[in-house]
Amino acid sequence: MSNYELSLILSIEQRLAFPALSLVRSIAFETGGTFSPSIKNKNSGATGLIQFLESTAEKLEKGLYKRLPSMSIAEQLVYVEKYFLQWQKVFKEKPKEAFDVYALMLHPPLYNKPDSTVFGSSGSKIYEGNKGFDTDKSGVITKGEIKKKWEAATGKLLNSSKIPITTVKTNSFIAMSIAIFLCAMYYVLKMPR
Repeated sequence: MSNYELSLILSIEQRLAFPALSLVRSIAFETGGTFSPSIKNKNSGATGLIQFLESTAEKLEKGLYKRLPSMSIAEQLVYVEKYFLQWQKVFKEKPKEAFDVYALMLHPPLYNKPDSTVFGSSGSKIYEGNKGFDTDKSGVITKGEIKKKWEAATGKLLNSSKIPITTVKTNSFIAMSIAIFLCAMYYVLKMPR
């Protein structure tokens, strides 16, 4: 992933008021650290940066699912942002933690819920498709179990060379500082005298 592509993801995070690196980490998790817009899950058929299911992609735009694999990261990020914008209309409050951005991708009913919230139970289709998350082998997958796996995996990815993290920290700080300064100057100049 290039610095430019990383900056595109970070700008989406900022526009959506997501916690820092939450979208970067979620895309890294869903793509196994490849950041490949063409990656496909052999079981579910989910494709792309946030693993769009065919039904999800088609709700965003007719014919999108078939076009996803041939898109660049920049092209696909347009639809990633559209996906999250639709959920901001449903869930008015901002994510309580970084993992809640991933919860919107995996299973929106988990969004901003406690870690004890049940994702799936043994015998259900959702459980069978995600039993790798049942780390305690209890037959029940909770949000907390998924979060632990997500945090461990994305922590490793952030410390690898796959994400130019030093650039993220520096560029994000500089960009945020400039944005705050420009907003402050705009309001100072527009104040009645």
